[in-house]
Amino acid sequence: MPFLDFSGTYEPETVSPGEYRLRVVEAEVKSQKPEKGSGSFIQLKLDIPEAPRAKDITHVMMLPTPNDDPKQKNSRLSAIQLFLKACGFDNVDNINEVVGANPWAILVEEETQEWGKQNRVRKFVAGQ
Repeated sequence: MPFLDFSGTYEPETVSPGEYRLRVVEAEVKSQKPEKGSGSFIQLKLDIPEAPRAKDITHVMMLPTPNDDPKQKNSRLSAIQLFLKACGFDNVDNINEVVGANPWAILVEEETQEWGKQNRVRKFVAGQ
């Protein structure tokens, strides 16, 4: 008898571009590696419940830094605010509060040499 049963194994795939309901699987605040710059970011791991064979999606949102000009600070905060609203929150005390939330988002497909074909969040959609 073989050591492992590979029947039913599949290669995760992407979904077509469009609007999808996602699920927040993980959410954490991380710091950039020194060679990439300074600052912290929120890293999300998302899945698509209606597409169980789809690849998980990693989404990063930069947190404002003291070096940001007002426009850049606003842009970063607006992106995070839209994500929170799409999750049903006005604000949170801890980013882990969003784990399990089901935000809607517009997804696109991108292909890179390093990661191959991936879905990316173009924009979260609040008020669904």
